[in-house]
Amino acid sequence: MITIAGIIIILFAARIAQSLVIPFLLSIFITIIILVPFRWLKQHGVSNTFAVGISILIALGLELFLTLLLGKSIAQFSRAVPRYQEQLASIMRSINEWMAAHHIEFSDSGISDILNPNVVLSFANNFLAGFGSVLSNVLLIMLTVLFMLLEANKLPAKISSIDNSKQGTLLKNCSYILESTKQYIFLKALTSLLTGILVTVGLTIIGLDFASLWGFLAFLLNFIPNIGSVIAAAPAVLLACLQLSSIEILTVIALYLAVNIVIGNFLEPAIMGQKVGLSTLSVFLSLLFWGWLLGPAGMLLSVPLTMVIKYGAETNEKTRWLAVLLSSAPATTESSEE
Repeated sequence: MITIAGIIIILFAARIAQSLVIPFLLSIFITIIILVPFRWLKQHGVSNTFAVGISILIALGLELFLTLLLGKSIAQFSRAVPRYQEQLASIMRSINEWMAAHHIEFSDSGISDILNPNVVLSFANNFLAGFGSVLSNVLLIMLTVLFMLLEANKLPAKISSIDNSKQGTLLKNCSYILESTKQYIFLKALTSLLTGILVTVGLTIIGLDFASLWGFLAFLLNFIPNIGSVIAAAPAVLLACLQLSSIEILTVIALYLAVNIVIGNFLEPAIMGQKVGLSTLSVFLSLLFWGWLLGPAGMLLSVPLTMVIKYGAETNEKTRWLAVLLSSAPATTESSEE
């Protein structure tokens, strides 16, 4: 009971302290991605200081590019949302009138209470605006990443000095969690980037408004397996229904299907195997939980955070049951990873 109470207190403290927790978690997320090119530079004879500097400059350049590219688009989309919502309301009123004319009865407000597409646009607007506000805190995030990279080489020695009698197990467990998470996040970042580029280019050619925003949303939500691609496609398809012709709407749907089938069903399994190992239910519940706890950034980090919990649970016999419950198969997690 004391342990459960402590976990609840920590979670509510994290929710209250989102302004500190979110930049810290994003810094860890970015650091894990940067560690791959950082180690590659060191392996090719670049000094630690220069490798850190080059990695930070690349990450800072990408983040500033995203901020400049998306900042204006997010503001424009936020201003346009009421207009789109009014168009949707007009369409829903027409559907209600058609239903009434054909003597199809609905309670009170009618079909708009059952199917409310405004929720989709509101979600996209709130998610992009919330994540955009997090990206605005560039200095704090990049400073944290800088110090994490400088500390990366010293971490194994520090873990070794904690307790000589346990250092073998502790080092093994920490190394397993870090390497598994790093490999997943880096490969997922590459496939997500490809997804975002293809969606952006495709929607730009089709002529859908705010194509770069939908590509960015596809990039972010591709970190959420199984359901992320559906969530990312919904607002773009809905906007296409308001803006484009029937053939163009079908083209938008076909674009999302093609990109997600090729990348999600062929490319990612080929380069990542079964590295995620989380059940669809675990992914969905983690999306809800981390989204409630940390907002849009929590939704983005929901799968990596849940994977860390799963990997950590695997390293202890007393908590291995949790890893099994989170996994996609009843077999032991070690076998699934292999």
